[in-house]
Amino acid sequence: MATETTTTAALCSQETDIISTTLTFWKNLTSPPAPLDFTQPGTEKIFDDLNKLNETVPIMIHDIRGCESNFSLEKNGFQYVDHDIPGLEKCKTDDEIREVLIPATEELVKKITGAYRTLVFTHRIRNLASDTSKRADNRAPAHSVHTDFTSAGALQHLSTVIKDPDTLTSLTNPNIRVLAINVWRPLKRIQKDPLAICDWRSFNPSCIIPNRMIFPGGFWNELGKVKYEAGQKWYTLKGQMPSEPVVFKQFDSRVPEGGMTVPHSAFVDPEWVDKEARESVEIKMFAFVEE
Repeated sequence: MATETTTTAALCSQETDIISTTLTFWKNLTSPPAPLDFTQPGTEKIFDDLNKLNETVPIMIHDIRGCESNFSLEKNGFQYVDHDIPGLEKCKTDDEIREVLIPATEELVKKITGAYRTLVFTHRIRNLASDTSKRADNRAPAHSVHTDFTSAGALQHLSTVIKDPDTLTSLTNPNIRVLAINVWRPLKRIQKDPLAICDWRSFNPSCIIPNRMIFPGGFWNELGKVKYEAGQKWYTLKGQMPSEPVVFKQFDSRVPEGGMTVPHSAFVDPEWVDKEARESVEIKMFAFVEE
């Protein structure tokens, strides 16, 4: 406990607010579970049964309000930025996001990373307190610690997004740094179900458990479930506003171990548990940096 508080104080110039809550991790497994093959019958039941691997762990999450500048994408794997988009309050539909938010977010990522090219591959609005829809259609907060990719999953997904072999080869040559970036932004001030992000410097990549899913047509994806380990440091920006998006890595080809696939999760802030459902949007993209 003393070590965690001291480490946080070193990062912040002022006393930080600490939120006592819980996060949902996967249990420590002796080996990763078998891939979920959705081309076979019965897999949906196995998918649901994986929730039995969940365990709830008490966690202290530090509010970095007032010392955001001490955290950076390169150093910690995440970065809160001041980025106001005029007319954002009117963007509620997917069409409006495509027209307004996506171009502005791509320019933001280019500015932060130095990327010469970005490629958005998905976006999602979350505006429901709960949702029975599964996987990509779910619009409720994701209350489980995860990464959007493993390193293998990120490179596999890149190959499905860029189908031309010559283009793919040119974008993955040794002189190009490939990043997978998630930009998470409130659509109104965050109270209920805020986002917690783990400082990559405190995280052991061996805590990521590959969770591969195979879909019809030969397509597969692999995200990371996460097990708890003492020493993980978790952060949030309390009362996060639409002009305060957080940019965080879900893959970095220049990070050899774990690819800097930063764990994150929604969590329950006891102060705001009875408030209305949060509204947020996540925009995910690949970014390519010449080196």
